[in-house]
Amino acid sequence: MDTSQNLMEISMFYTKLYTILQTLTLQQKIMKSESKDRVYQIDLLRFLAALSVVLYHYFFRGYMADNLSDLRFEEVGSYFKYGYLGVDMFFIISGFVITLSIKNRSLTDFCISRISRLYPSYWLGVLLTFLVITLFGTPRFSADFKQAVLNLSMFHNYFGVQNIDGVYWTLFVEMKFYIFVIGTYLILNRFKEIKLDYLIYIWLLLSIGYIFLDKLFIFKVANYFLVLGWSSYFVAGMIFYQIYTQKLSIKYFALLCIALSVSIFQAIARIKGLESLYNFSPFIVSGYIITFYSLMLLIACGKLKAINSPKLIKLGLLTYPLYLIHQNIGYIIFNKWGGELNKYVLVILTVVLMLFLSYLISEFYESRVSHYLKTKLKQLTTKKW
Repeated sequence: MDTSQNLMEISMFYTKLYTILQTLTLQQKIMKSESKDRVYQIDLLRFLAALSVVLYHYFFRGYMADNLSDLRFEEVGSYFKYGYLGVDMFFIISGFVITLSIKNRSLTDFCISRISRLYPSYWLGVLLTFLVITLFGTPRFSADFKQAVLNLSMFHNYFGVQNIDGVYWTLFVEMKFYIFVIGTYLILNRFKEIKLDYLIYIWLLLSIGYIFLDKLFIFKVANYFLVLGWSSYFVAGMIFYQIYTQKLSIKYFALLCIALSVSIFQAIARIKGLESLYNFSPFIVSGYIITFYSLMLLIACGKLKAINSPKLIKLGLLTYPLYLIHQNIGYIIFNKWGGELNKYVLVILTVVLMLFLSYLISEFYESRVSHYLKTKLKQLTTKKW
């Protein structure tokens, strides 16, 4: 009897082991299939953009606005004050990557892909930030349970609910871009094939019109749904995709120049909102944006293949969780231990901590939960009721 029971237990153990190995193999296949067309240089750009935003918040904005941080870095803060432009780079990359991701995908597949990619880390970021604010954030930071729950939807701004972390505003902009892609390209394409160029023309024209006619009701409505204050970056990403899949032509170069001009004009206009923090040079802002466009053009034209290494994907995977968790949690760390440690040591330790947490999230949480969520959503959408 004992021998029979032992054999059964051994059999069950190997069955479980086989199931685990099958799951791991499936996950590896999925990751390979998703990354075969991946442009790895973009992972590097995405990481550098996220890191620039982190350093901007820690070394500049924290003490310059809204009394968020006790740590002051007047002596070096000006070197990091343009790090906020990393967000502009994010939007260009999103325009490129999302246009790449809709290739040969149905509406359902695209929605499942975006939901399973965005929400797992976002949910964890919201819950982690809420927990830290609740335990250590007062009096500077506060959040209630209802706010946290509504933040989990990522559509809380539509209900007038504040972001639990300030950086989440960019996700709202990104979400509107996804809705635009879904509504104009994926849905309309089911009835009649639409060339991507037509969407580029229309969106770019609306972006230009918004600069001069932003007071008109029709442009206010268009801006609400199409984020015309940022749309030139998404349009640029779509143009870079066209260049990447086809070639650089006079038409696409001209469209890029128009998008670049709109981006620079709007970026300089936004400087006025930052004047209360510090003086921002329109020439430096313009230089950064021209650099972003130039780097993406080199990638789209295949001129940076020398650094196109699959190893860069690890940096790319760190980016999203790093962006989600760094701001308010970082400020709370500064305010709690700022009087006990050298401020530069504390910032370095905090950056290392955020990178380490981002690694744990991307390596051990995001891939598993994302895969599980994607599987369940596919089962739901294919289930016959």
